[in-house]
Amino acid sequence: MGEVFAGRYELLDHLGEGGMGTVWRVWDSREKRIVAAKVLRQSDAVSLLRFVREQALRVVHPHVLTPLSWAGEDDRVLFTMPIVEGGSVATLIGDHGPLPPAFVAEILRQLGSGLEAVHAAGILHRDVKPANVLLAATGAERPHAFLTDFGIAIELDGVRLTQTGQWSGTPAYGAPESLSGAEPHPTADLYALGQVGIAMLTGAHPTPPPTRPDGTPDELWQLVTELIREDPVARPQSAGEVVRRLDLPSLAWDPDAMGDVEVLRQVEASADGVEPPERDRPSRRALLLTALVVLAALAAVLIWAPWSSDGEGPSEQVTTPSTPSTTTGAETSPSSNTPAPSDTQGSVGVGTVVVAPGQVCEFSDVGVHEETVDGVDVTCQRRDDGSYAWDPPPR
Repeated sequence: MGEVFAGRYELLDHLGEGGMGTVWRVWDSREKRIVAAKVLRQSDAVSLLRFVREQALRVVHPHVLTPLSWAGEDDRVLFTMPIVEGGSVATLIGDHGPLPPAFVAEILRQLGSGLEAVHAAGILHRDVKPANVLLAATGAERPHAFLTDFGIAIELDGVRLTQTGQWSGTPAYGAPESLSGAEPHPTADLYALGQVGIAMLTGAHPTPPPTRPDGTPDELWQLVTELIREDPVARPQSAGEVVRRLDLPSLAWDPDAMGDVEVLRQVEASADGVEPPERDRPSRRALLLTALVVLAALAAVLIWAPWSSDGEGPSEQVTTPSTPSTTTGAETSPSSNTPAPSDTQGSVGVGTVVVAPGQVCEFSDVGVHEETVDGVDVTCQRRDDGSYAWDPPPR
């Protein structure tokens, strides 16, 4: 049995290092499910404030992923996030190189919609990059993206935890004015969004000036190049404007354009073969023999690993050494916003995300209750044809 944090979260596998903490696969004994967790690794006041603030951000949107719950114990804080099974955009670029323009346009539409909600809530993300965009495992079907990792996000009218003239983020995706210490503005997130689009289209880290790949529609290339203009006034001024400009027939979702690109479930065995304690899973024990539980559980979870990194160096952070007082445990209500991680430099690869009722589930999940990204209660059930799917519970 691994270390139990706050009497509830059993740390199963160490998955990687984030910009402000370590990432674990954990067993939530109260909710009876596996989730991912980030644990603060530094005992300084600024990092602790950033960490707690990240769990407090709640943006209800199908393409934004924020934490589920948190707990404090001594000088450490942990917060949990659901596992998104398709990995990150960084992983997909690493596997396939340049991605189809129709796929890129769809991801940018979804991220633009998510950023519109984030900005409307008075929040700047400040670390939009491929490793912080997670994907549901949709195969060759329409992708579903989640913007995650709000560890260095700021509130426009809130307290700043970065000193004047200093900056936090990933340099390749940071807007020029942010790097020079200018006052944060939503157009900086849009600059990063444009660089994410270029990275998807070219299959490479952003380098100026970008070269337009063959087959890229004029409207899409014009948009991403406008987003990365040095002068923030010359860029589109809102995420809503970006979404509207992508709403064109030439950029509409086209499943035939996926080619050989598929967003597959990223399945990996745990580092030490540990599986969730059977004593806490009576419903599964009644359904499966012990050996089948182990095999099925391996196929039901994503383990994020350091190879999903976008290859950038650590995000720059400013910390002020201090020794915080003991933090008491706390918990937020179950996430009603959305289900997702990230890379080795500040992202969390993280629980099962149900995009919509009817999504395929595994035999090992029969009887498990989840919630879709739109807030519909579903249960993994066996259908009359012998298949398994996340369907609303029978009335």
